Amino acid sequence: MKTPVTFLLLLITTVSVGCAQNLWWEAERSGWVLFGTDVQVPRKAEALPLDMLPEASQWNEDVYVEAWIESVDQESGSWMTISDGTSAPVLVFFDQGFNVPRNARGRRTMTWGRPLTSSGSITNGDGETRTNLAIEFAAKAVLIQGFYGLESALPRNGSSSERAMPLPDLTTSAPTEVDSSADDDMMLDLIEEDDSE
Repeated sequence: MKTPVTFLLLLITTVSVGCAQNLWWEAERSGWVLFGTDVQVPRKAEALPLDMLPEASQWNEDVYVEAWIESVDQESGSWMTISDGTSAPVLVFFDQGFNVPRNARGRRTMTWGRPLTSSGSITNGDGETRTNLAIEFAAKAVLIQGFYGLESALPRNGSSSERAMPLPDLTTSAPTEVDSSADDDMMLDLIEEDDSE
């Protein structure tokens, strides 16, 4: 009798470990809203801390991060900044041309994509050099917690460009003579009636 119970417990443990999902999977099924492409996050993937992004940018693979949305582009929702409260904010732009709601500030987010870093140095007149490290994230998908209260994301206009729209060709025609003396007489009659009252 002890052998079947042990086998059954081992089977249940194996099945439950095999079915364990990551936080991304759980968030997708518990009311978080997906923006971007529906990505297949690996089952064993774990959220990467934001302070690991400079190192992760050298891995040449997609990762996901979990953080709070600090700000969103108020014009069209085409970028956002995220932070976990302990590291510098990270600029997230959307690789697949999608937008997020402009009122998503302050909500929890999970972002799947590839971290990018760039650095530059500035030397002032005293010879002191300051190095700046910019961390960006090219997102393929974004999950935002909570559906209620989010505005619908504005569609990104793929046909817009920076150049001005061409104006139609103007045609010129000769001015036409209009006899407006009858209209003028009628207006004068109306004015005279108003003055007499």
